[in-house]
Amino acid sequence: MRTPLGTAEAMLTAVIDKNLEGVLDTFSPADDAYVFVEGPRWTTHGGDRIAEGWRAYFTSPVGITAFRWVEGPFVYESDTLAQVCGVVDYDIVGDGKAGRLRMRMTWLVRREGGEWRIVHEHGSQPLEDPYGAGDWWPEGANPLS
Repeated sequence: MRTPLGTAEAMLTAVIDKNLEGVLDTFSPADDAYVFVEGPRWTTHGGDRIAEGWRAYFTSPVGITAFRWVEGPFVYESDTLAQVCGVVDYDIVGDGKAGRLRMRMTWLVRREGGEWRIVHEHGSQPLEDPYGAGDWWPEGANPLS
């Protein structure tokens, strides 16, 4: 059986391998599954819609070719729920161009039928100046420690 971290990494590996069934095997098919996608949409709600989104992703000109943890992974686990989070660098392609994408990532996984399955995924990046008042972190302090 996969661990919570193993579930998140199995999903990423299946994305890299362009293995739709492998990706869908890591996500919950339940109606309450809810993800924040990194694309132009805000959310996808429900296992069937999440599966539809992944099918569309695999027919698009974008993809991930590698990933590496920059910070973490951090895993918090109970009997039925676990959280996997950290900062991930993705090697990406988009419409024939390669690049790197750094994301703050969080996966909430739930034990379903003996397997850990993703019920929530959230990838984000810091906003440059969300309040229009600059950065409130003290100058010279290291926010990553």
